[in-house]
Amino acid sequence: MRRLVRNFLVLTLLCGILLYIFTSIYIAGRVYFDNKTKSDAIIVLGAKSFINGEVNQCVKARVQHAIDLYNDGLADKIIMSGGNDKKPVFQNTNEGEEMKKMALGIDPEINIDDILVEGESTSTYENLLYSKEIMKRNNLTTAIIVTEPFHSPRANLIANKLDINHTISPTMTSHCWNRWKYFSGYFLREALAVIGYKLIGQI
Repeated sequence: MRRLVRNFLVLTLLCGILLYIFTSIYIAGRVYFDNKTKSDAIIVLGAKSFINGEVNQCVKARVQHAIDLYNDGLADKIIMSGGNDKKPVFQNTNEGEEMKKMALGIDPEINIDDILVEGESTSTYENLLYSKEIMKRNNLTTAIIVTEPFHSPRANLIANKLDINHTISPTMTSHCWNRWKYFSGYFLREALAVIGYKLIGQI
């Protein structure tokens, strides 16, 4: 009986490792995928606004990329998506609002009415679910989703699940990706996130 249990545990572990490896390969093959096309809106996926009291430069890279797309005429609206930061020290910090501030700081000429804020989400799934609701309310039917390369494959899968008419355009200037790329903690954790989202039916 003990041997049977041990063999079962070993087999389960091996299956888990293989699943992680194949999921990582899937993500790695799609990190640079960019099929952006002219759309009604750009959805910027949020993350923690500040790190050690300083502006999160990785989030700022997402915002910068969205502004570049906007200024290139690829969309007329930008949806900044992200709820309140979880750590108590940032309890009054809302990711969507902070990204809006970043955008206005980067490009003061941008029309403030073209920036919409989704400030309730607490996960990537909610980012896109609530952004879809904002799109409906504003008669926006197509979107370009902006995040970092390691995050883009999961965002794409979720958007497909939610039936959002979208394209993907990852920012290539974020040091959260460029510093270590496939060996970064962000990438190494992403396979677990994709597996988890699949298990709960969100992709």
